[in-house]
Amino acid sequence: MKIFLTIIFLAVCVGLVILVLMQEGKSAGLGSIGGIGDTYWGKNKSRSMEGNMVRFTKILAAAFLIIALGLNMIPDRQKSTTASTAPAAVETEAAQAQTEAAQTEADAAGQETEA
Repeated sequence: MKIFLTIIFLAVCVGLVILVLMQEGKSAGLGSIGGIGDTYWGKNKSRSMEGNMVRFTKILAAAFLIIALGLNMIPDRQKSTTASTAPAAVETEAAQAQTEAAQTEADAAGQETEA
């Protein structure tokens, strides 16, 4: 499931980058102050190719955020198994070291009493 979402996430990322790079700048300049920007294309922008690209960019941006949150919430199997077994291995090694140290001390004490 996580691999599938990651592939979809990468496709959305590439699509979002392409759409943003294809769009024109929004600099209307001083013409927007006097109302010169209210032309036929300005009023019907949502029906034009540029309007469709803006709408699709918003959809892809929302999909990007939703998939990113979803991928973050899905637990990673490798991390959860490694995290649960690592402390046990450390504790086992520590217990073995303590046992060996105790045996070494006992052997040293036994050799001192014999001498």
